[in-house]
Amino acid sequence: MEMILGVIEDLLDKYENGTSEEKEDSSSSLKMQKDQFMSNLKPLVDAGNEDAKKIFERLQNLAL
Repeated sequence: MEMILGVIEDLLDKYENGTSEEKEDSSSSLKMQKDQFMSNLKPLVDAGNEDAKKIFERLQNLAL
């Protein structure tokens, strides 16, 4: 599961701090998969996983 969290976090990092090409690529991926990511993270957040909670909150705050 940590691997999946890392993939989502990497996309968020690239969206927030990457080069313009990385931002464009990650934006596209996040737009397509944001709802799926959030629904997959929800059980982890509910179980008290702090890493998942931080990533979930970052996803919620995205202005895509």
